[in-house]
Amino acid sequence: MAWNAALEDYARLKRPEKELPNGMWLANTEQTLTVFDGFEKAKYHFLVLHGFPLPDPPGGTVPRSALVSLSALLASPYALPVLRALRTAGEEVAEMIRDEMEKEEGWSWDVRMGFHAVESMRHVHLHVISSDMISPKLKNKKHWNSFHPTLGFFLHLEDVMRGCEKEDGYQLDAPRAYEPLLKGPLVSHYPPHAEFKNLPQLKAHLEEEWERRGRGARAARKAAEGRGVDA
Repeated sequence: MAWNAALEDYARLKRPEKELPNGMWLANTEQTLTVFDGFEKAKYHFLVLHGFPLPDPPGGTVPRSALVSLSALLASPYALPVLRALRTAGEEVAEMIRDEMEKEEGWSWDVRMGFHAVESMRHVHLHVISSDMISPKLKNKKHWNSFHPTLGFFLHLEDVMRGCEKEDGYQLDAPRAYEPLLKGPLVSHYPPHAEFKNLPQLKAHLEEEWERRGRGARAARKAAEGRGVDA
């Protein structure tokens, strides 16, 4: 199996809960498969795939060629049905994540859903990722910038869907237009969006900010409970 075709192979499995490598499977439906990202870049990071065969609402199937990449999907007539199926599954995963956050940390924070403008793996996959970006596997500038929520390399699902609903569809730029974004400065996604000299400094900042926000959220909830108010 070529490393960049692994997701494509996973999407073909008839019984993914039995056939996937140990620790990969999270959930599946008739249309989608959700797996743990093996190189998670945050405390919670999953991939939602559209499986094979791919039913097309008017009948027939979505060709595999339409799912090779996001650009292939957006250029096909199947973009909205596939994106809607991914969104439905992604929202369920996001709810699972929030439940786990509350259970493990006593508070919940943002969960994002989106795509990379230029994928490293074949087969369209939706990232469902918590906004903390705390992970030992976040190791370089490319990792950080590829998930930065406002830089432009991470394409939010709702933005892509809104674009697809327009007459001219969602227009991706050529890959060469996105790749320089990965080489940009290390800028925090927390206000006031400070810039850091190196990744260790940024990661220390992310840990501190996440812990600070957690303390604040738990304290606010405790105070609200003391007043008999729902947090």
